[in-house]
Amino acid sequence: MRRGAGGEVIFCQNQHCYQCNWFRQFFTRKIMKRKNFFHNFLLFIIFLSQFLSCDLSAQEGKKTFKQDDVFTIFIKKEKRARRDSATKDPIIIKKPYFATTPFVGYNPAYGFLIGVGTTMAIYLGDLEATPVSSLCAAVNFTTAEQTIITLRSNIITSRSRYILRGDWRYLVFSQPTYGLGTGIKMHTNRGIVFNDGGSTATLPPDAQPLNYNYIRLYETFYFRFSKNWYLGIGYCLDDFSNIVDHNHVDSVPPQETSNFKYSTDHGFNPEKYTMSGLSLEVLLDSRNNSIRPTKGFLANIAFRPNFSLLGSSKNSLMLNTEFRTYISLSARRPEHLIGFWYLGQFNEKGTVPYLGLPALCWDMYNRAGRGYIQGSIRGVNFVYGETEWRFPISPYSGILSGVVFVNATTASSDDEERKLFQYVDPAAGIGLRIMFSRKTLSNLCIDFGFGADGTKGIFFNLNETF
Repeated sequence: MRRGAGGEVIFCQNQHCYQCNWFRQFFTRKIMKRKNFFHNFLLFIIFLSQFLSCDLSAQEGKKTFKQDDVFTIFIKKEKRARRDSATKDPIIIKKPYFATTPFVGYNPAYGFLIGVGTTMAIYLGDLEATPVSSLCAAVNFTTAEQTIITLRSNIITSRSRYILRGDWRYLVFSQPTYGLGTGIKMHTNRGIVFNDGGSTATLPPDAQPLNYNYIRLYETFYFRFSKNWYLGIGYCLDDFSNIVDHNHVDSVPPQETSNFKYSTDHGFNPEKYTMSGLSLEVLLDSRNNSIRPTKGFLANIAFRPNFSLLGSSKNSLMLNTEFRTYISLSARRPEHLIGFWYLGQFNEKGTVPYLGLPALCWDMYNRAGRGYIQGSIRGVNFVYGETEWRFPISPYSGILSGVVFVNATTASSDDEERKLFQYVDPAAGIGLRIMFSRKTLSNLCIDFGFGADGTKGIFFNLNETF
């Protein structure tokens, strides 16, 4: 079986061909006889995976694959052919290369949102032994007086001897909270979710809206002690100020909101608190590319002690764990893969302030939990897992690709009413990837995700989710 020149499916004449017989049975026996939408959706996903894997294997070696980006559309065919014939070796970024994209949106609850995000990539050493270094920056503003400024960096020196990883943010922000733990109904919270947490979601009745200013300053220095293994030491600051708990201050009598109750129960000022401490880490990173990895592992264990001597509101000890890996499904198109991602964050000792507790989509790149609004799930202890299937759509240019993902989150409360793994909030969805820069391998990501209780959203980001 193969695809024709116009993209049509052409079956071979071999009656014993497994793939051709599978496709015939799929259409004649499966789809036509099932009326249940969920079953049909799952069967379609299986069909698509078989079709794509068949197409990739059938085209192996018949036509050279050239990674292009969306701007290639505007290049004349003759010039593109000359460029491709001259580009026989991998693209080498000898100086910083930037890819930039705007973000625009509107909703009556938040007004207009406008922003811009950019990704910088550069190799700081030999390509054979040095992965690409990256820096991502974004600035978003809304007419509801929100300001979101972020700068993330992953700098890898020559031959991967040292890594400098940073996560800096300044937010003048508004975001609802729903309490601690999973299994809490959020009553169809839905909207459009932009890069770095900006949202156009309307507030459901049970939401507890918060306004606050937030400064995050994470910077960690890693040095290699063995192949792909690193020890890291860093500094972490989370400063929350000007916290306005609207359901508490705007109600008569004042409501006992989650932030106010937790803060007063554990001795925090509900209007201002700080976490300031060190980060002691062990890192395994064998990925071939930090922007768009297609193989390798990332595993990280980080102990974060917060000290009042460094300005923390209280002493505490947190344990953060992470693991990622990728299984490629095609030698010709290694970006056709299945990826796995795990996050675990635990409060080991002491007490962490409410907004400093682990929460959904507050990871380094705000990617966890597609299907839910950022911060809608929060807990004292927190575990998250995700699986994503990434498949090419454009057969030769690589401009378009797609994803199918499923994820699940569990979190605990401080009063032991909701324990870890007692409740699990699942989500799933599909997405489109548009290659924005073939030099940096930066994608524009558009995802549709849906979770429990009717929560859903459209999520915009730069680069792969993980």
